[in-house]
Amino acid sequence: MRSKPLIAILALVLIVISAGLLLTLANVPGETQQSSITIQDMSGRNIVLSLPVSRVVILNSYWNEIASTLGVSDRIVGIDKYTLSSVYIPKTVKERPVVGDLFSGVNLETILSLKPDAVIMDFGYGKTADIIKSLESIGIPVICMYSNNFNDQLNTIRLLGKVFGVEARAESLVNFLEIRHSIIVATASKIPDSERPTVLLCRVEKDGLLTAYGNSTWGKIVEDTGGINIALRNFPNQAWPKINLETLLAWDPEIIIIVGYDSLGLQSQLDLIMKSNVWNNLKAVKESRVYTVLIGSRTEGAYLDWGPRMLIGEMELAKIIQPKYFGDLNVDVVSDMLFSTYYTQ
Repeated sequence: MRSKPLIAILALVLIVISAGLLLTLANVPGETQQSSITIQDMSGRNIVLSLPVSRVVILNSYWNEIASTLGVSDRIVGIDKYTLSSVYIPKTVKERPVVGDLFSGVNLETILSLKPDAVIMDFGYGKTADIIKSLESIGIPVICMYSNNFNDQLNTIRLLGKVFGVEARAESLVNFLEIRHSIIVATASKIPDSERPTVLLCRVEKDGLLTAYGNSTWGKIVEDTGGINIALRNFPNQAWPKINLETLLAWDPEIIIIVGYDSLGLQSQLDLIMKSNVWNNLKAVKESRVYTVLIGSRTEGAYLDWGPRMLIGEMELAKIIQPKYFGDLNVDVVSDMLFSTYYTQ
């Protein structure tokens, strides 16, 4: 009978010893929490980031949009001016301090005052080179982003997932996009050449010239969805070649897709077309195969843009270019799934 208290005491001692051992093991060298990570950004540079990355300045609306879909909008402490015009970014993000933009420059003092763990931005145009140099000179890590095709978009999502420590959320979004994109590309790859129409994806400018989408992110979607991007084939090294009406007549594309940032912009382009006798001689006009598509982020229903919405824009182009193969694509259903799952803040 007297042994029971002794057994209880011994058991208590063992529990205390075990707890102490676990605490000791939890604090042995090599088992401490990671204090930094090294990532390779889209420019190929290795960037060392202190963890956690909890305060960032993002200088592009589409990277702000992706960060928000990953559930880390509360970590964005500064934005560029173009983020303000996006209807797909949470209001709370658009209330953050505006620090400038990549074309006119940024206010370094304002950025420094925000105490960011990193700045996320595009590179390769505008004043980006100077901005990167200036930020790094004051000790702020810069993560350079870039996209020239759909797969680049997936890679940027994964990269931001790693930066913010939300890899599972990022991979979920990537899977959502990649599965559907792969089906479209696989289907289009089996379309015979004889059934691939020549397509011109363009903007009609006020000076009578056209800005075509050639070797660019959106231009490549034309080829991914079963069309022949006539601008890409003729100007393989140019992203947005300018073409005149004589070239347009010579090309005489079977399908013309005019893009604009809002309904007013699209209508003004159509009005310019109506005033030109040249357009009436085009095959696409005669066969009523001139279409309009919203782009960017200024208007609800604009999907053709960088970021997760690109999938929906791709589906819209697929239905236009290859209705025989993609006519059953339900853009609304996929759009609702994307927004209800990833755009809810």
